[in-house]
Amino acid sequence: MRSKNVLLPLFCLILLALAGASCNNSATTVSEETGETTSTGNSEDHILDKATFEAQMKKRGAVIVDVRMPQEFEQGSLEGAINIDFFSPTFKTDLLDLKRSKKYYLYCKNETRSYRAMKFMETNDFKHVYILKGGFEEWNTPVTD
Repeated sequence: MRSKNVLLPLFCLILLALAGASCNNSATTVSEETGETTSTGNSEDHILDKATFEAQMKKRGAVIVDVRMPQEFEQGSLEGAINIDFFSPTFKTDLLDLKRSKKYYLYCKNETRSYRAMKFMETNDFKHVYILKGGFEEWNTPVTD
């Protein structure tokens, strides 16, 4: 009975230590050579405001992905965007067919679907995935001073 009283607190301490060790500190750095932002794991660093998203998506090699439904895409989309329908039964395999080495700029109507797509891509070894904060609705909102 005495060993149970000792083992339970010890087990709890080990669990706490493991949980603390698995927490991941994120850092963001800006390259002096290219001016590009790189992140070490924090998804919030991958949510870009309208101006930053626009500047980054214009860079050579950027792939713009609209994850809205085809009907939404046909009503208007960002120039050069490809459409991969979030609700398509082949959505995940369509994403997995993309090259992991490229930089992807995702958007949807209001950021919900693009955020989920980004998380899926990150868990499947895509390193450079960014989303438009506020989505296409934000993109179409005029800038006010």
